[in-house]
Amino acid sequence: MALGKAVAAGAVAAAAIPYLMRDDPDALGGWIHRGVVHWTAAGLHLGWSWPLFCLVTLLAWGLLAWSNK
Repeated sequence: MALGKAVAAGAVAAAAIPYLMRDDPDALGGWIHRGVVHWTAAGLHLGWSWPLFCLVTLLAWGLLAWSNK
């Protein structure tokens, strides 16, 4: 159960954070945009960040599994 919730949280973060930080020129914005896969749907530019997906999923899974003990 914890893994499913962690993957869902990672998926939301991987799509939402690059969208929210799309015009951020600092080092954090550069790290986030380094692993972004760009695609366009219905005229809206979207991105998917693999580093963010992995990081958020692993952190959420660890915390959720730890809280279940």
